[in-house]
Amino acid sequence: MRYAHGIVTGAIFPLIIFFVATVINVAGIGADATSLQILWDIYVIWFVASIGIAVLPPLVVFIGRRDMFREFVIYEAGGFGVFTPIWIILFTDLSGDSWTQLFTEGISNALITFGLGGQIIGIDVSSTFLIPFFIFSFLAGVFVLRPSFIQKYGNVEPSELDALKADAATVVPTEDPIEADMPEVAPPPASAETIADLKSVLIELGVAEPAINQILGSGIATVTDFVATSADHLATLTGLDKRRIEEIHMAVQKKAFFGGI
Repeated sequence: MRYAHGIVTGAIFPLIIFFVATVINVAGIGADATSLQILWDIYVIWFVASIGIAVLPPLVVFIGRRDMFREFVIYEAGGFGVFTPIWIILFTDLSGDSWTQLFTEGISNALITFGLGGQIIGIDVSSTFLIPFFIFSFLAGVFVLRPSFIQKYGNVEPSELDALKADAATVVPTEDPIEADMPEVAPPPASAETIADLKSVLIELGVAEPAINQILGSGIATVTDFVATSADHLATLTGLDKRRIEEIHMAVQKKAFFGGI
């Protein structure tokens, strides 16, 4: 579900931008010169606002949830890449113009710039530029939205692993083979107290709160569990950077073995 929500989030931003632009364009059909000038001014304002729609959400995520920033940027960039050609073609057709005109005539006054006198003027986007842009945009978006790319550069697990973790959390644990061989050496049971102890150790070692939440949220509930789990497996469970989790793992091991836990 996390992957699906990311795709939807990335698709919504270009949807809003090009939907409003289409509404402004449709409103100008059959309008007089005065109305067209008003609509042009509205389009200029919306063009600038569209930049804010694209830039502001990542800034908010960076400030509020920095651990999710790279993941969010990947979903947004991929969404713009994949869905920009789709929304432009769809809304062009819904506005009453044939979508084939995009590939023969391009788009009139699609972009804005300052003219020689300082006034804002429109820039046409020709089909010669538009066709390769659509192709590159779509392919780049598909490449970026691959689960393996998001896992590698966004520090998150693919949706399939998220689903497996969710399913695993609902399964009643069976008897551990090690426990069956050595029943007298049972690991300490997980409880609110063991979770608090693990969190206290992590805080003492200077681990950031977002990383602590990811560790606790992965099902690791005791210091013993954390020490006994390999760094590679911890990286898979928590979604944290492998080098960072190795540093945390080694610090907790030293604390457990030499710190009197």
